[in-house]
Amino acid sequence: MRPSLKVQSWGGGVQSWTLSAMMALGEYPRADVLIFADTHHEGQGTYDFARRWTPWLGEHGLILVTVEGKRTEVVREDWSNSVLIPAFTVDRQTGAEGQVRRQCTRDWKITPIRHWIREELVRRHMKAMPGAVECWQGISWDEVQRMRASDVKYITNVYPLVDLRMTRRDCITWLEAHKLPIPPKSACTFCPFKSIAMWKELKHKGGQDWQEAVEVDLAVREKRAKHGLFYIHPARKPLPEAVVIPEDEGAYQVSMNIGCEGGYCMT
Repeated sequence: MRPSLKVQSWGGGVQSWTLSAMMALGEYPRADVLIFADTHHEGQGTYDFARRWTPWLGEHGLILVTVEGKRTEVVREDWSNSVLIPAFTVDRQTGAEGQVRRQCTRDWKITPIRHWIREELVRRHMKAMPGAVECWQGISWDEVQRMRASDVKYITNVYPLVDLRMTRRDCITWLEAHKLPIPPKSACTFCPFKSIAMWKELKHKGGQDWQEAVEVDLAVREKRAKHGLFYIHPARKPLPEAVVIPEDEGAYQVSMNIGCEGGYCMT
């Protein structure tokens, strides 16, 4: 069955932006709609980028819609203080370490996107039959481990960048060749899956994004006391203590006009 509807899950990061830009410039077939699931917790850079460049997509004939979950709080107090993000845990009595099962992606992204898709099928007088919808994901060739089959029959997940064997580096090269900007990495400010380097960069920049991360880390700490203490950093310490940068010791970042290949940034 040929899909009745083709949508791209658009996150505003390098890969999804590259795919949409390729459509805009006629270098890849077009999806019917681009869908941005707003978690309300993206970094400010992502929101600034979207405000600047989604109009450009519209000027090139692409339709982008924004959806959001009904509730986007990190802790659901009506669910016995359920923590929706994959926080790291420490058992109060045994010291055993664990991690909370992630619920945020489904509640904040998958569910609202699927809700919009079902409503769009109705608007188009189409049925949610097996294979009716293709959902294009911005996952690149170097991230094939993230590929997943859809758990509903009417949606088929498609990975165009994987099909093209384009890595994240290839995406950046393509954007540079077309004189298009490189967006910041798309992620919630407090995502526990951040790398150590990303946490340091977030603290170094400071501002609203870092403050939100600190507040969320504190907010989840004892929300499910009988299950132990919750943290958003793998060190399982309060975020300001877990992330250490030179500025904490009164030093500052030296600005050097050199490339990363020299290894100067890897200390």
